[in-house]
Amino acid sequence: MTGDPTKDSYPPTCFGKGTFHVQHAADAEWVPGLRGQFDYRDFGMVEKTGGKFRAHIHRPNQPCPGQGDLHYHKVDFQMVYVLKGWALMHFDGVGEVRLEEGSVMYQEPEIPHRLIEHSDDYTAMEILVPADGETVQVAP
Repeated sequence: MTGDPTKDSYPPTCFGKGTFHVQHAADAEWVPGLRGQFDYRDFGMVEKTGGKFRAHIHRPNQPCPGQGDLHYHKVDFQMVYVLKGWALMHFDGVGEVRLEEGSVMYQEPEIPHRLIEHSDDYTAMEILVPADGETVQVAP
């Protein structure tokens, strides 16, 4: 933000003026999601932002089953912050990257990647814009 709200590219009304949302850990629901070996806690931002933004936490629901498929996401923005544990990822054009507790990663749009392995306690927060970008499998 510029400090002058008349010059901001994204005025507050862009993300749902008049909405307020709080979700407490005690009330959170963990459900299976896109990747079967993970459960997801959605923060409820999709509805509040009209689909512009998704934030969730994912954590394993089983030991790492092995290397995942090569895929990419049709999104404008993707960020991951590791809360606990570690994950080893591969990104086309980058190579292997080990994410550990406290690591934050910005992932460029549509970069093919795959999960190689993760610790049993791996837990990460992910932010996506828009909320429901398509995931495209490139290879097994």
